[in-house]
Amino acid sequence: MNDRDPIAVSVNDKEWRLRDVLKFATIEGRLFAVDDTVRSAVIIEFAEKNEISVEEQEWIDEANELRKRKGLYSAAETMEWLNRRGLDKNDLFEAAKLLLLTEKAKRIVASEERIEAYFWDNRMAFDRANVSQLIALGKDQAQELLFQLEEGISFYALAQTYCCSDSSKYNGGYIGWIGRTQLSGEEEASVFAAEAKQTVGPFPFGSYYRLLHVWEVRPAELTEETRMAIADALFEAWLKEAITNARVDIGLWGYLAGEQV
Repeated sequence: MNDRDPIAVSVNDKEWRLRDVLKFATIEGRLFAVDDTVRSAVIIEFAEKNEISVEEQEWIDEANELRKRKGLYSAAETMEWLNRRGLDKNDLFEAAKLLLLTEKAKRIVASEERIEAYFWDNRMAFDRANVSQLIALGKDQAQELLFQLEEGISFYALAQTYCCSDSSKYNGGYIGWIGRTQLSGEEEASVFAAEAKQTVGPFPFGSYYRLLHVWEVRPAELTEETRMAIADALFEAWLKEAITNARVDIGLWGYLAGEQV
């Protein structure tokens, strides 16, 4: 075995050495483990600068939750899992601490004030509509189906019979809750101005035309789910900028050039 080029992965008994893995990563210009390490380093540095700490009981509890998420429900299972990966319980605790530091850093970066400001500045982006679709072969067919709807035939029945999309045909065209960005400009204007249980269209949809049945329009609300989504977006935007501004030297690329890592 080449100690300087160890086996990294075995797939169907074919061995891939570390250099093979790094070659593909170099071509793609990224390696997920390296990316994760850079993220972690930036977060840890931020935590240190902001004096973010983790209490012992916090990381013990988080470590227990972490192992359960991985399906490890006993100490024996956990140690076996760690040993197979060349890890020990301290590595598990460090991973738990990093998760906690990340969440605490997020609370600082994405403060309540910033979350609320973002929501009000982008409120329309959080409007939601509950819709079904009926995709027709052409505009004339879509218009004819709209006439049938106006005569009282159910949208569900027509969608099951005529919808060109197999993915939505068999459930009566139901899509679910969607936002404005998931619609074309013309669709957005009509859907979010529609009354409950109103059908709008037809609209161009690729080489087809579609009708949209609006079950309900729900104006934006700053719910807990929305708060979490905004916090994640704010944190990821901050982290992306912090990583861009960080001095990062990936020594693994030098390994491929024969340099000493």
